Amino acid sequence: MKSSTFLSILLLFALQSTFAQQKPCAYKGGTVDYITSVNCPGDFNAMQSLPVKNNYAEVKSIKVIYDLSSRQVYYSNSKEHRFHFDFCSNVLHAYSTLEEFNRIEYSNSSRRKFAIANLNLYTASNIYTLEFFPDDEIRTENVAEFFTKVKRTVYFGDRLRIADNNWHTAEWRRNNTLSFINPDELYAGQTFQSMKEGTAYGYLRFFEDKKIMQQQIGPDDIAVLNKLPNNLPLCAATITSVFQTPLCHINILSQNRNTPNCMVRDAFTNASLLKYKDQLVLLKVLRDTIEVTAATPAQAQKFWDKTKRKKLIALNCDNSFQQIAEMKDLSIRSIRIVGGKAANMGELAKVKMKKGQRLPIPEIVFAIPFYFYNQHIKEHRIDSLITALLQDKNAVNDKNILAAKLKQIRDRIENAPLSEALVEMVTARIGDAHAVNFRFRSSTNAEDVPGFNGAGLYDSKTGNVENPKRPIDKAIREVWSSLWKIRAFEERVFFNIDQANLAMGILVNKAFGTEEANGVAVTRNLYRDDYPAFTVNVQKGEESIVQPDDSIRAEQFLVNLSLAVTGTNDIAVDYICHSSLQPGQPLMTKAEIRQLTQYLQAIKDHFWKVYPRKRNSTYNNFGMDVEFKLDAGTRKIFIKQARVY
Repeated sequence: MKSSTFLSILLLFALQSTFAQQKPCAYKGGTVDYITSVNCPGDFNAMQSLPVKNNYAEVKSIKVIYDLSSRQVYYSNSKEHRFHFDFCSNVLHAYSTLEEFNRIEYSNSSRRKFAIANLNLYTASNIYTLEFFPDDEIRTENVAEFFTKVKRTVYFGDRLRIADNNWHTAEWRRNNTLSFINPDELYAGQTFQSMKEGTAYGYLRFFEDKKIMQQQIGPDDIAVLNKLPNNLPLCAATITSVFQTPLCHINILSQNRNTPNCMVRDAFTNASLLKYKDQLVLLKVLRDTIEVTAATPAQAQKFWDKTKRKKLIALNCDNSFQQIAEMKDLSIRSIRIVGGKAANMGELAKVKMKKGQRLPIPEIVFAIPFYFYNQHIKEHRIDSLITALLQDKNAVNDKNILAAKLKQIRDRIENAPLSEALVEMVTARIGDAHAVNFRFRSSTNAEDVPGFNGAGLYDSKTGNVENPKRPIDKAIREVWSSLWKIRAFEERVFFNIDQANLAMGILVNKAFGTEEANGVAVTRNLYRDDYPAFTVNVQKGEESIVQPDDSIRAEQFLVNLSLAVTGTNDIAVDYICHSSLQPGQPLMTKAEIRQLTQYLQAIKDHFWKVYPRKRNSTYNNFGMDVEFKLDAGTRKIFIKQARVY
């Protein structure tokens, strides 16, 4: 794959040169700081490097600097000068500090000396763009002058367009001399996405049917998929032929499992992949391509032995709390009592906003602690079934035996009568809520905890206080029983979790109504390490982000925290793509994104202080995975839950 990608780029450059103006190349060889025109593909290749952010794959980028006074354009050698500041400081000697550069060169101040941008080539679609920093408040007349100068000094000037990826372009569009391209075109033009870089050994298996995939895929398989499955069994790595988002279920699992994951659009017709079908291979997922080579069983076994999790993860379970737990009484120290999801909600309830405001979290929120789950399985002698299973090595190693024994445990949990005392407690707690639907949400000591988020492993159910077909006691028992689903069991085995102390608490809240939009945000930049930004996915209505239909794309954008870079107390949005359900138009207004950002910032600040962290972790790279919704009609933002990313 790597060699074929390189050859395709060479062919692309050769094709471009056929149509280029017959000007001599500006680059004459050797190490140079810049050239003043890009006359041929060789010039572009000599000056380009990988962009500093990787929200799109297969992109080559040149740092461009335009002197507003002398009207001179510089195409910086981006291999030598990785950032615009480096060039302006080291070559043009215009600035001595980054702080001063950021404050002036991204503003609309009359003191501004340069117009700066990235000149990008999207190699898969042969698109050239001029892309400005989302925080850049450059004046429209300067944009027009800069754009005209670049068009005249590059061999592809007639094809050059400005990336329409931020809020400022609305003003720039008033100048009819400028040409734009929207982010959806750039996103759709990708033929490769590197979602989780890494190395894996496994048998390259192709699956076109989701049901067959669920039945046949194994932990030593590299799964090539033409659909995004709702559940992904354990596997060595994944390659999909459909687009992914960083917060879709398959990628969250890959991040959590530390298994490589990517999108190759032509995966099911790609000769470089098909020649290894069902064979043992070494897969390397890199930033812009993949490498696939034949492997031996000895090589694979050595890798598997080395990467197998050897340290047993112990779980804490405290059964001393025997009452309904209110949010004011819960914190991260309560994971051993109510589980990760409920403990995190307790922390969300403590997050303080400016002027004493609180986060908008669900109404009527409380938790059912572990005590009642353990009481249920002991009273009905289900605990003996669990102990026997955990001690039965044949069952753990045989999927058919395991599935049968787990079903027996689930059936016993669901069919055994619930404690009348618990039903009375819950009924009394929700009795004055003036609502009938309540969500009973899984909250285990093996979920939403550092090192294991357990995303999608367990079930949440709706109970209705007036509908006998959906009673609250049934909802509670079904949530408890989901602790012993086969996928959840196997995931815990993969992470070497001691399941003897496994327990399920339940987070209860008033069910939400319909949604104008729903979203997932991570309070860190997933496309550039240690850079201040939030990554946000939003979808129209109630269409799922984490488990989308294969043909549906969520809106993706980055919220740049301008205060940390330019010194302005604002945000800047960098759109990656819009929702396929509302193409070309954002799903959230500027005011709504600003409000959401305030909530996300408060959540990040709070959890940064209270959560234990690795010694070398940084604030910018610390992320909380936050689910939110915009309520139908009012469009009020609610924070539904948060977990450490």
